[in-house]
Amino acid sequence: MNRNTIFILIISLITFHFAIGQNENAELIFSNVHGIIQEKTTFFEVEGYEIFIQVHNTKFNDKGIKKLKRKYSIPKDDVGFIDSTLQTNMYFVTTDQRNEEIVQSNVYYFIPIAEGEIKVIGLQTLLSRDEELENFFVKSIIENTVPNSVYTSMIIDSIKFAGRYISLGPACNWMGTHNIQCPNLGQMNWGEFRTLERAKEMVEKQQKLNNDKSIVKILEQNEIDVIFEGEETKATRVTYKFKVPQLVMGGSNVLITYYIAGKVRNKYVGCVLSHYTDDVKHGDLPPLLGEVMELKK
Repeated sequence: MNRNTIFILIISLITFHFAIGQNENAELIFSNVHGIIQEKTTFFEVEGYEIFIQVHNTKFNDKGIKKLKRKYSIPKDDVGFIDSTLQTNMYFVTTDQRNEEIVQSNVYYFIPIAEGEIKVIGLQTLLSRDEELENFFVKSIIENTVPNSVYTSMIIDSIKFAGRYISLGPACNWMGTHNIQCPNLGQMNWGEFRTLERAKEMVEKQQKLNNDKSIVKILEQNEIDVIFEGEETKATRVTYKFKVPQLVMGGSNVLITYYIAGKVRNKYVGCVLSHYTDDVKHGDLPPLLGEVMELKK
């Protein structure tokens, strides 16, 4: 075996290993995705990103682009960026200051798909940006490689939570991707991640955003012991009182919210669970929350 043959063999092995690594990473990311198709818009939740796809009947010219920039509140003097690697001519990055501490990042891709049609892919996150994840998912949308397994029907029978299915029946509703509410039984929104740091960042920023809302007053906040998906861990419990009378609310105006981040099976989960005080009796948990969490006695 000569040196050239050995070199080719080594390069082939490196390429094969790299391809396997890419496939494994893609499979892991897709296992963390939830998608919903609703009328003319597709929604995803991907590791702390809220993503949408919309198609607009407008030409890919100055007039059409200006129209879309107005729709998505992109400054008119923003010329955008070119990204030839993703087969798209233009994308824009903007930020929204949600409060003194939290900045929301918004990324919008404008993709001409036919004469007189532009597909817009929007990515929004409260977390620090993960540009590698952004590029991977946008490329997956463009190349139509997002697996059908990530999508669920708007009519709920069961939900997939961190690798296992939970039967709920038709009483619950999707409020968004990875965000489910069961009237009088609790609400839960979550994200599934490849790292614990990102899961923690998600719940910390959601808590800071909720704590800062002018419509609520914090009555109590403390750390408690819970069992989350069979694992003992800590949760931050915050009791909020809405500055709205109970009569207007149609029930209790006191909301109890739990913020949890931890390892569940082979992934990391950031989860926000909440319920009104009249959803339970004797300080226990309502049925939806009880599906994933127990209060440690």
